[in-house]
This record gives sequence, structure tokens and C-alpha cells, in this order.
Amino acid sequence: MNITDIFGPPPPGINLDDNRSSRDNSVVVTICILAVLTVVARFLVRKYVQGARLAADDWLIGASTILLIALLTMSVFGINITIESGSFYGFGKHVWCTTLEAMLIMRKTLFAYLLIYLVELLLIKLSILMFYRRIFGMNWMIWTTLFISCGWAIGSFVAALCASHPISYFWTETVDPASGRYRYNFYYYYLGNATANVVTDVLILLVPIHTVWKLQMRTSQKIGVCGVLLLGGFVCIASGIRIHYITFLKDNVDITWALSDVSVWSTVEPCIGIICACLPVLQPFIRAAVKRLPKLPGSPVQMRRFTSHVRERTSFHTRYSSKHEMWHGEAQGTRTSPTPFFHSDQDSQTQLKMVRTRVEIENDPAEKNDLEDGMDPMAIRVKRVVHWTVD
Repeated sequence: MNITDIFGPPPPGINLDDNRSSRDNSVVVTICILAVLTVVARFLVRKYVQGARLAADDWLIGASTILLIALLTMSVFGINITIESGSFYGFGKHVWCTTLEAMLIMRKTLFAYLLIYLVELLLIKLSILMFYRRIFGMNWMIWTTLFISCGWAIGSFVAALCASHPISYFWTETVDPASGRYRYNFYYYYLGNATANVVTDVLILLVPIHTVWKLQMRTSQKIGVCGVLLLGGFVCIASGIRIHYITFLKDNVDITWALSDVSVWSTVEPCIGIICACLPVLQPFIRAAVKRLPKLPGSPVQMRRFTSHVRERTSFHTRYSSKHEMWHGEAQGTRTSPTPFFHSDQDSQTQLKMVRTRVEIENDPAEKNDLEDGMDPMAIRVKRVVHWTVD
């Protein structure tokens, strides 16, 4: 029995010399290297820049990187399957260019790839949710998305194992169609699982929006923080493209050619997920790199610093004579004491700046805006109410 006995003769006009394996290999290898480097940078930032201990979200993303390397290995192996003749068969070639032996190996690789892919996506989602927990604390939204993500991943894993009877029929179907049966149409499993992953990704992206919007920050800063957290939306785009290519699998005889794009985007999707999960953690590294860049004269950053410096110097002279006795009187419980509040000009400037920082910064909207303009776009400004007395 040869391949044409199962799939029939090739349709007229098809070029059997077409080969997309080189293109597919370059894409998956490049994106995987970028994802691994991003994870390495994340660990370095957490350990040496932030000086923090590695948390659960860091270990989960590290575990997902190990599985990503396994996915890369199987993806490249599925594209280039070498048999005894020394020829390369697999994804990216037309099915009439392969052999039954190569089809058997490719189907085994595809089955293992599917199971690892499910665990890989779950680890990435858990890492993002644990990052939310570390930043915002655990709440009902995180619990809900955690339950949905874990439940769907476990259900998909069990459904994949139970799809065929026996399990080996998944890879022996081509060689011996009478050796078993499918319990359901596996095409709809591919399509339904991919669609559900997009839904859970969207739910996870929406988890921190409500919390961030309640923080006491300017609207522009809230939008900036939400924008960084919503970078995971690129995963949804990759998942949508993958769903598009999955639709070509339905009733397609040239299965190895159609699986080429599905295999590539099944590797690109978790890579983008890992990169997007690491970007918020890499923010201190990006901020430090930006600060090292030379600033052009008249740039917005320098102008804000100059304006703030001028305002601080001019406001000192205009407020010193009129306000320091009032603060002293209020501290003593009376407004009539003319006793000097400061002992020297140097002490007066030091004390006045300290008092202004504690008292006046909340009362002057113009200075408050200047202060927030000079802050990092990702900084979170915390407001505290402090009750104090002076004996």
C-alpha cells in the first residue's frame, strides 16, 4: 500500500516540489529564541534590578519556557521527518510527497504536541493570574478566571485522550483505518478548543482593568497602566489567525500541507503569550534604559524638570513670610505667637521644604500636576491620610 491508495492521486495543477519547511523552521525558531530571551531578562530584572525573590508567577513562566522548547523541538521534527531513505517529509510538503511510515511518525508527534500545547497555555495563564495576585491581591475575578482556565484545560486534556478508541488509533488511522474509531469529529475539537482559549484570554485581560481604574491616579496614567496590561491582546490576535488556518483542515486531503500553518501558529501563540506576560515585569528595566538615553534640549522631560525647579525656587520666596508663622501658630494651638520658627536661613529652607512636601503638595493643583507629569507613566501614586499632633 502506498500513499496514493489512501489519499488518491494528486489533483491536476499542483506542484509537488513546493516546500515550506525552511520558512516554517525560521519562523518558529526565531520567535522561540525571542521568548526565551524575554524570560531570561525577566529573571534578571526580578533578581538584580528589583532585588526581589522569585514568586509563583516567575516560576510558572519559567516552567512554560521549558515546555516551549519541547514544542519547538516537536514542531521542527514534525516539519522535517527523516526516514531511512534520508529524505525529509512532514508539514510543509504535499501529502503525496510523503510515505505511510512518515505519516505514522508525524501523527504520533502531533498527538504529543497537542497534549504539551494544552499544558503550555495553562501555565502561561496561571503565571499571568499569579502576577495579578502579587500586584493587586486575590479577588473574586482572579478566582473565577483561575477556575475557568484550569477547568477548561483539564477538560480539553481528557477529551484529547478520549477522542479515539483505542488511543493509538490517532496515529494508526492512516495506515490501518479499520483498527479503531473516533468518538467525535476531531476537527471540531481543534476549532472549539481554540475558540475557548480566545475567550479565556479575553477574560484574563479584563481582570485588572476594574482594579486599576479605581486607583488614585491621573486618567492618562490609568490608560498607560491598562495599555501595558492589555498587551496580552496580541495573543488573541495570534489565536484568531490560528483559528483561521484550522478551518482549512476540514475535509482537506492534503493534510500535511494544511497542518504547516497550523503548526507554525500553534508555536507562535504561546511565544507571544510568554513575551506579553513578561513585559509588565520588564518595565523597570525599560525605564532604566530610557533614562540612560541622551535627552535633546527642549525635550518634554527636560522642560518639565526646568519648570518644576523654577516653580520651587519662586514659590519659596513668595510663601515664606506669610505662612511659616501660621504653621507655627497652628502647631502650638494659637495664631498669636511671633516667635521665630527657624533659627537660620539654611534651616528655614530645609524645614520649609519639608513642611511643603507634607502639607502643601495636596493643596496646590498646579504643583500637583507638575509633580505627576514628572513621574514615570507606569508609577502608581498612593494617597494616605495621616493624623498627627505636635506636643
